[in-house]
Amino acid sequence: MHEMIKVFLITFVSDLDNLLILGAIIRKHSNLNIVVPTAVVLTLTRSVYVMLIDRLFAIPLIHLFMGLILLFIAFKLSTRSFADETLTRPGDRTLSLKIKALFLLAATDFLICLDSVMVISNVSQNMIPAIMGIFLSLLLSLLFLPFIIKLAIKFSWINIVAGAFIAQTAVIGMVNDPWLKSWVSRMNLYFPRVNMINLFANSMIVLVIFVGCFSYFKNRRLRR
Repeated sequence: MHEMIKVFLITFVSDLDNLLILGAIIRKHSNLNIVVPTAVVLTLTRSVYVMLIDRLFAIPLIHLFMGLILLFIAFKLSTRSFADETLTRPGDRTLSLKIKALFLLAATDFLICLDSVMVISNVSQNMIPAIMGIFLSLLLSLLFLPFIIKLAIKFSWINIVAGAFIAQTAVIGMVNDPWLKSWVSRMNLYFPRVNMINLFANSMIVLVIFVGCFSYFKNRRLRR
């Protein structure tokens, strides 16, 4: 029980910013009623990641490629408005559409969940409580998702802040890639008083916030 609670809390806290990304996909397919299937699918995929995390991170340049994709998602999130999203038609409830939506959610989740998966693999020694903790956390988060989306529609700055945190995660992951790690280490030798990882990550936060605010005020001016 103690192990399950730890996994539950790790997953819940780590998913706070990720929910806006998953929420954009789920909201677009809101007529499909895929909240519970999403929790099941993501629990299964994340459980597989927990078991294979060491092999996943051994893939050459995996940190770099995932970080670049996450940066794209971060900028996309910070410049988008949920109020302008095009939703699927109410009549579109085919099985193929559900499978397509679930596949898109699983592929997106792969990019944004590995930080929490790594922590879970270190704190959990038994897969059963880990799976239960992941599932319950995802289910609770997804059930509260409509409320989070309403907040994001009303307060656009939430998207910008979430995008900034995702960008920070992306940069930290990228600079930990073995291909870049040696380069960052050399930079630290030239500038011993500066933490280059924090410098790069914080600079990206500022950039995402700037781009997000610029996009927000530009769209607001066009709507007038």
